Order: sequence, then C-alpha cells, then structure tokens
Amino acid sequence: MTEKLLIRIDQSAKQAIHWLVYSTDQQIIASGEFKQLSDLAELTEKAQGRETSVLLSASMVQLKTIELPTKWNRKLEQALPFMLEEQLACDVDDVFIAIGEPGVKDDKPTINIALCDRVLLAELFAALDEYQIFAKQVLPDALLLPEQAENELAVVELDGQWLCRLGQWHACVIEPSWGADYLHALAVEKISHYSPADALPEVAPKVAKEAEYELPLALLANNLTSTAFNLRQGIFAAKKSTPQWWKDWQSGLIAASVALFGFVVVQGIQVVQLKDQAEKVRAEAIATYQQAFPNKRIREALLRRQIEGELKAISATKQGGFLDLADKFVSVYSQVKDFQPETLRYDHKRNELRIRVKAKDFQVFGQVKTILEQKGLTVQQGSLNNDGDAVIGEIRLRGDV
Repeated sequence: MTEKLLIRIDQSAKQAIHWLVYSTDQQIIASGEFKQLSDLAELTEKAQGRETSVLLSASMVQLKTIELPTKWNRKLEQALPFMLEEQLACDVDDVFIAIGEPGVKDDKPTINIALCDRVLLAELFAALDEYQIFAKQVLPDALLLPEQAENELAVVELDGQWLCRLGQWHACVIEPSWGADYLHALAVEKISHYSPADALPEVAPKVAKEAEYELPLALLANNLTSTAFNLRQGIFAAKKSTPQWWKDWQSGLIAASVALFGFVVVQGIQVVQLKDQAEKVRAEAIATYQQAFPNKRIREALLRRQIEGELKAISATKQGGFLDLADKFVSVYSQVKDFQPETLRYDHKRNELRIRVKAKDFQVFGQVKTILEQKGLTVQQGSLNNDGDAVIGEIRLRGDV
C-alpha cells in the first residue's frame, strides 16, 4: 500500500500549515498542523519515501482564462507576458505565469493560466528544498474541490475561511467579514458545502454533502489525481531525482574530473572573452533600439521579443516591402564573409533597396548577387572600385511593386 503526503500552505501568518498522510485507497494515516513555515522541518522524515504534493491557499494564486487571437501555440506562450501587462497591477516580471489547459469560449480559443508572486514562490520552493521535501505537484487548494454544474459553487470551511470553486477554473478563499458581498457578486444558483455551513451567508440554496463531511485535506486529496495542472513548470519545474548509479559512483567520478581542471581553466578564459564580446553586442543592440524606438520602454531580458514585435507592427504598414528586402539581404551574412554594408536607401515607389557595400574583393560581390537572386530578388550591381585593401560598390535589390 503506497502512502502519500499532502501539505497545505497559506502565506498568512494567521493560518496554520496543515498536513495529511494517507494511502492510495484514501485511508487517513496521520494528520496535523504547524504554526509557521520553519516547522516544516518536522515533516522531513515523513516526506522520505512518500509522494508529496503541496497545496497553496487559493489566495496566493490567481486563476484567469485568457482569450486568444488564434489557437494556443509556442509563439503565443512567448507573447503571453505582453498580453497580460495591462491587466496586472504589478510589473509582469514580478509574476510567475503557469500554463493550464487550452479551451474554447464563444467559439474563440482560450488558455487557462495561474498567476503567482514569483519571489514568494521561489522562497517557498527554497524552504521545501531546505527541509528535503520534494513536492512533485503544487497547485491551488480550492481547485481540488469537486467540480459542480455551471454556475454552482462548491465550498468547504478550513480555519475559519471558506475555500470556493466555481466551474472548472475559478477558485478563491473568502473571509467571513466580506464573504457575503463576494458571494452576492458571484450570483451563483446553488452552493454545495462539504462541511457545516451555518455561518455561510444565505445568498443561494445550500446543498449539504454530509456523506462527504471529513477533514478538508482528505476531501482535497480525493481529487488530487483528477487534475493535471501543476505550478511546478518553467523555472520552477521539478528537478529529476538523483539516479542510484550516480550515488554509487559519485566519489570515483568526482576524482576523475580533477584531471579536466586544466582544460576547464583555459576554456573559462575563452568564455570570459566571449562574455565581454556579448556584452558589447548587447549594449549596441540596446542603443540601436533606443534610437529606433525612443518612446518605448526597454526590457533587456525581452529585448529580442520587443524588436520582433516592433518589426511585425511595421510589417503591416507600407514599410513592409523594405523589411522583406532587408530580411533577405541580412540572411547573406551567414553565408558570406568580409562583407560590410555602409549605407542603405529605400525607394518605396519602386520597392528598391540600394546598399553601398564594402567587401574584401570582387568575388564577394558575385557571391552576394548569386545568393540574392536565388531568393527570388532582382539584383543590379553597380560599378566596383578599389579602396585600398577593399572593394567599394553598390547593390540594388528590387521586389514586387
């Protein structure tokens, strides 16, 4: 019989940390609660050899369903932070975005997401690691309440709070002091309660699920396998456990690695040099972006996406022809060396890009002309002149008018 450990954590110092050890046939083996996060050290032994899941109070996680312009894909996932920026009261960089299941609403594609404070989540995982508690799955607690019919609410009381679930992707925790107003705003048709609900405001007909009255954590544990959602993704993805062969051979492998030290030192010097070069390129990219888009805020970590976004916006305008020609011209760099453009001029009416180029020799111009013609462009090469050790000339690229 396999045993599992379930831990429920609330960010509020007023709320206890609850834990439950149970079996795969839903038998409760042990349970308890702690007053603070540091008390998790007492669960270190219980976590060994048991599959562990962690529930976060729904007050720590915001669930949202986002309408999409097209079917969910990798590019939309990369653009998601920008799509959410105006909807958040804080900086999007301070929020961790976990991806749920895609769906459809009113014939439009959607994606379920969960938002959580990035620093708070990092501190939580650091604490779990410190106490050697490996959490395979982490998710909001109220999301494990039994799902009800449309516009019907499921609730359970825990430590004077009410955990609530409405539909597939709406979960929250309400306090008695303001819960009535919140429930009135939800305008639900029925409330199914899995614990005595005398203190719950009379905002809709109540249905007592007395047969399922039990420890709140036991109720949530029963539904743990019914959801695949997990906050352990992206930068917080669960690390793979250390394989036994590594534990057996660790000492020998570490000793053998000493022989590589000299090689690593040499490579390290080269890496430092490459980092210096990369820093210079990064600074040039930022300066160029600021010059091209002076009124735009720069996010260095997302600079590439910002540039791509601006270029896509320009592509939809009359300057799109220029971008198409420029894109095909830039592709030459990966195939030809000693080739440097000095000036670019674009004739919109003729859809013609004129580039003054400096190259190593005459043969380079021939290579460039051949490559561009293979890309379907009309290429005209102007006169070529020697300039010391280099050759100066003009290339004209023409696309469709």
